[in-house]
Amino acid sequence: MKKILFVIFSALIFALSCGEQPATDESTGGDNEGNAVAEAAEYVLPEADVYITLSDSIGVEMGDSNYVFGQILGADVTPEGKIAVLDMQKSCISIFSPAGEFIQRIGRQGSGPGEFQLASGMSFFPGSEGIVVSEITVADSLEPGVVVSDAMGGKLIYFDTDMEYMMDAQGFFPSPPTPLTAVNNGAIVGMKPEFLQNEEGMFMGFTVARWEMGEAEPSVIYFESMSPFDPSDLSSLQNDIAVFGATPEGIVLISPMSTDMFEFTVWSPEGEELFTVTDEDFERVLKTQEEIDIETEAVNNRMVQGGMPESMANWEPDPYRTSIAGLWVDELDRMWVTKGTTLTPSYNVYDMEGNLLFTAALDAGSRAQTWAIVIKENRFLAFDADPEFFPQVFIGDLPGTEDYTKTEDEPR
Repeated sequence: MKKILFVIFSALIFALSCGEQPATDESTGGDNEGNAVAEAAEYVLPEADVYITLSDSIGVEMGDSNYVFGQILGADVTPEGKIAVLDMQKSCISIFSPAGEFIQRIGRQGSGPGEFQLASGMSFFPGSEGIVVSEITVADSLEPGVVVSDAMGGKLIYFDTDMEYMMDAQGFFPSPPTPLTAVNNGAIVGMKPEFLQNEEGMFMGFTVARWEMGEAEPSVIYFESMSPFDPSDLSSLQNDIAVFGATPEGIVLISPMSTDMFEFTVWSPEGEELFTVTDEDFERVLKTQEEIDIETEAVNNRMVQGGMPESMANWEPDPYRTSIAGLWVDELDRMWVTKGTTLTPSYNVYDMEGNLLFTAALDAGSRAQTWAIVIKENRFLAFDADPEFFPQVFIGDLPGTEDYTKTEDEPR
């Protein structure tokens, strides 16, 4: 049962990532059953106030093995500006200098201390002092540097700032939080799958919460949604997924996965609702039939490959694009909200009071339509989990306040 739950939840997260695939124009056609779908559209760079561009990349097709990736599952920026790449196929994290030079590798395949059975996410901690774990103060030299979610191992693995193995946190069911964001004081904010069985039946869903370092029980729950488990309708579970982000101080941004409204809520670290931001001009966008077919095949194949009976692999995508596909905060305390409806990565950027500052888009051509984007510090990282040629991490800088400042005559 635990393996089946893991397969279902991993497929749901994968389906969410499918929601970040290319969007289309708003013209409509129909599928074979007469349902409305969007017609295919050529690549068009979205209109935006600011365009962000690539400045560098890491990764080669052949050559030095330190620069040859297997399958990139995640990327992050350390407090020192280094680039970290989580490689699921190699079962390790490779760390590079800000200029892209290889420094070291941590982790390997296995079930021992500091090893990964199936690493599914990672996040680097901001600098902090005096971490307290189970009433024991951890010395500065043992502060956590990075945490890795090992989905198959059912645990979180912590490494210190020297990238040496530190400790595990175990006891998560059916799996640990993934994705996750490390915040101050050794805590993390993450999304964890949930499963409940009682006299009323079986229920499945997700929780977005805060976990203190080393603990398997959340200290604060910001979002939770559960639905009756119906093996004949796994698609209904996508309504229980949320998109989230967090600041180093633990401020949390959450948007329930939605196709009919553009809205996210900001929470204090203690779980107090601070404010909600809504885009009243949001318009729904249909997927093309090709997108629906690709998502259906990809998610169902992932379920079957994970060991699920084919009779349960019955994923049916929502015909509309997700409104919000990502929530990020940069070093200038600007909230970058990824639009789920545009052909290439584009954003509404707000200050921490919810005021729209500017819109932005990635100008990298049509290849960027399948990229996953990570925004942290003053940079963004991009990668394709299933590239056409070979795996790479692309790097770019975020605009500063001087790069776009609205005048009094310009609308916000």
